[in-house]
Amino acid sequence: MNQNKIFLEGEGDLWFNRNRSKIAEGDAACEPDVRFIIDTLLPFRDEIRMILKIGCSNGWKIKSLAKSFDAIGCGIDPSASAIASGNSGTEKSKIKLSQGSSHRLPYQDNEFDLVYFGFCLYLCDRSQLLQSIAEADRVLRPGGFVVVTDFDPGSARKRSFLSKPGLFSFKQDYSRIFIESNGYYLVEKHSFSHTVASFDNKPNERVSTQILYKEMDSYIES
Repeated sequence: MNQNKIFLEGEGDLWFNRNRSKIAEGDAACEPDVRFIIDTLLPFRDEIRMILKIGCSNGWKIKSLAKSFDAIGCGIDPSASAIASGNSGTEKSKIKLSQGSSHRLPYQDNEFDLVYFGFCLYLCDRSQLLQSIAEADRVLRPGGFVVVTDFDPGSARKRSFLSKPGLFSFKQDYSRIFIESNGYYLVEKHSFSHTVASFDNKPNERVSTQILYKEMDSYIES
């Protein structure tokens, strides 16, 4: 059972339908991850011209980020319903949403200045996790930023996803995969949860947004 395939074939639509009303009522600019990204990277506003959000839903957050940085925004999500909803009425020259999966990105090498994994790696099939990381690295230019928002329990954990047989959520610190490659530097980290805006002492509820810088050259010549 491949989780990426399952989400592409309909589970992504079910997720979007369950969360559609919350998304419609929310102000993306007030969300803790979006606010943190904008505040932290504002000094680099002139360098961020192209933004990709992986796990974009209907694009509500990528639209807010693109507006704040005056950038072109792209998004990819397995839900056809979310993509259709997000592309209706969008300014086509500024926002482009596509259906797809993180392990196979339909973009050019070094195309983006900022790549944002927005709460999606915890559902990525384990057989395609490293491929997803490699794809993000491929499309992000050296000197750009990768952002990861996901569960951050402190130790790797696995649990059934909404009691659906065979589907799991995998909670771990995904930023470490980037950092330990020696190609990325941790810029800032903000801890919160779905219920509190600050650090949560319940490990299963902990969430973080981590901003990483892709080094221009990872190795010092000696």
